[in-house]
Amino acid sequence: MARWERLPAQIRSFLGGEKVLAWGHWQASRVESGYAVATARALHLIKPDADPTVIPWDSVVRASWDEPVADLVVQPVPGGPSIRRSITLPVPGRVPEAIRDRVTANIVHSTYVELTDQGGARLIARRTYGSPELRWAVVFDAGLDPSDPGLRARAESELATLRSLLGA
Repeated sequence: MARWERLPAQIRSFLGGEKVLAWGHWQASRVESGYAVATARALHLIKPDADPTVIPWDSVVRASWDEPVADLVVQPVPGGPSIRRSITLPVPGRVPEAIRDRVTANIVHSTYVELTDQGGARLIARRTYGSPELRWAVVFDAGLDPSDPGLRARAESELATLRSLLGA
């Protein structure tokens, strides 16, 4: 993408007036492609002929970049299961930098707690765009079953203690 290339108006219209921080070209397959647009609120994956996929920054638990792929670990429901989302950016523009900046910028607090001999969980508080509320996430170590009631109870207890200590 040439440095002076502008985001097409048709694509910008999907953003509802949100300020564009960065954008690049996104590709899901040889026939499915579109635009990856980073705004202050979310990463928008936009195809001109379909509804956009919107990934709010506060739902992104972890992100990494191994050109040309951005790997996101997304937790759509706070405390729920995480989903891995790989996004191929053949022409990334400044999207990888924007992803790193936005994911890092909305973290208010992060701490790791041991839950069993096999591992623990990361407790993360994130700012929610446009709201004073914090979004709390519990991210279990690989190999631990987040649906295990006993494990979930220990994590929730640790989270309640942390929230109490922080006054959140």
